[in-house]
This record gives sequence, C-alpha cells and structure tokens, in this order.
Amino acid sequence: MRRFTLIQGGYGPQTTDGAAWRIDLKGVQGVDAEMVAAWRALIARNAVLDPRTDPDYLLTAARHLAGGEQIAFALAWELGAVPELRGVVPLAIAEPLFRASRARPWWPPGLAARSLVDPGRGTAIHAAVAAHLRALPRPVAYDPTPRANTLSGRRRVIPAESVVGIRPEGYVPPSATVEMIRDPERVRDAVEAFLALDARTARQPIIAEPQEAAMVRVVTRLFARRQELAVALASRAGNLVAGTIHLGQGSGAIAWRHAGLDASLA
Repeated sequence: MRRFTLIQGGYGPQTTDGAAWRIDLKGVQGVDAEMVAAWRALIARNAVLDPRTDPDYLLTAARHLAGGEQIAFALAWELGAVPELRGVVPLAIAEPLFRASRARPWWPPGLAARSLVDPGRGTAIHAAVAAHLRALPRPVAYDPTPRANTLSGRRRVIPAESVVGIRPEGYVPPSATVEMIRDPERVRDAVEAFLALDARTARQPIIAEPQEAAMVRVVTRLFARRQELAVALASRAGNLVAGTIHLGQGSGAIAWRHAGLDASLA
C-alpha cells in the first residue's frame, strides 16, 4: 500500500534569489483549469513550441504512460502581489519498501527532458521543490537530475526532433492522394482509421499496447478540441496506405505518429 499522499502546497522559505515560493504538488486529477491556464501562459511566455509540453499531453501521458510509477506535478508559484506560475516540474515519486521515498523529474517515454521553468529561476525552483518535499509529513528526498527514459512496452518511439526527412516538404507519391482532417467532428473516425491501418501494417501495432492506444485516442481528442491537430490519411486506388498524426500548429507542429506501408508519404 502506498504511503505517499499529495497535499496542498504551502509557503516555503525564501531561496537564495530572495524570492518566496509556493509549491503546489498535484496528481493528474488535481491540476485544475486555473492551473492549466497558468501552465499554458508559462509555455507561451517562454516560446516553448513543442506541443508535448502542453498539459493536455503531459497530463494524459502521466495517466497512461507512467509505467507503474507514481507521477505528480510540482507547480512553483513566485509569491508577490499576485502569485505567478514560474515553473512546472513533473515528478516520479518512488517509495521503496525499505528505503526513504525519493522523487526525480519525470518525462514520458519518447520525450527528452524539457525545461518548463522561467529562465534564471531553475535553481530557485528546484530548491523550493526540494524544501517542500522534505517538509511533507513523510519526507521525500529530491534528486533534480532527470533520468534517461526507459521505454515501456515493445514499441520504440523516435522523438520527432531525431527524425531526418529525405523528401521535400509536401511530397506526395504518384497516384496517391492525401486528405488532411482537422474538423474535431471527423477526427475520431480518422484516428480509428489510422489505428486500423497501423494494426494491419505495423510489426508491433499500437492497439496491441492498450495504454499507448488510449494515449493516442485521448491526446488526439483533446488537441482536436483546441484546433491543434491534423490527421493526414493517404490513399492509393481507393485504399488507405499511410497516415500521420500531427500535433500543434504553425512552426511548432510535429509529426507525432506514423502508420502505413510507406509512413513517410503522409
């Protein structure tokens, strides 16, 4: 039985930068709409383009891709006339049977560590997080060094920034047509068509991993609701042959999932 319990954040000592901080330690269900809005303002303020830093992605990943780890989110508020969210630190909290509980930064499989803190405040924020964890009724030690992700399941996810394309942008193979689906009312069917194609063509289908399939379905639904998703489905001779799920918009959009015999064509 787990002993660790999330509690409402409180005031901590001033750090070496002279600022006072409040740390809210929240599970996935505890991150409310006001926190989500502040989180997105933090991302926008720092021009973080990767859509996988959005709460719709990270909260969903914490729910479905935790791999048995207990995930919490430390939201660091700098106290002033109006508290302002200065950082979000996803945490994996371990409770070994015969050792003290420990926490470390966590990122979902396939996503390298990102910085979700305002520039120049990282040291102070990690110090405030450490102080808050030590002050819990059952103290938790904090190691601010991110650990390399170990991918759960059989599928290997390649980060978008590591993929090198060899075809020009907008390339469409001869005799293939590509439909780009953005309408939220049509996205659900498009995603199911994508998953069915992946099941027919992939050596290790997404739907064979229930948690990953749930992740794909939930993330696409949430991003489509905000008009930040496109599903490209490529057909040849009336048959679906490839698909790509794009997250984000504008210069921050990424090709998140591919499926098909020639997945790069979409």
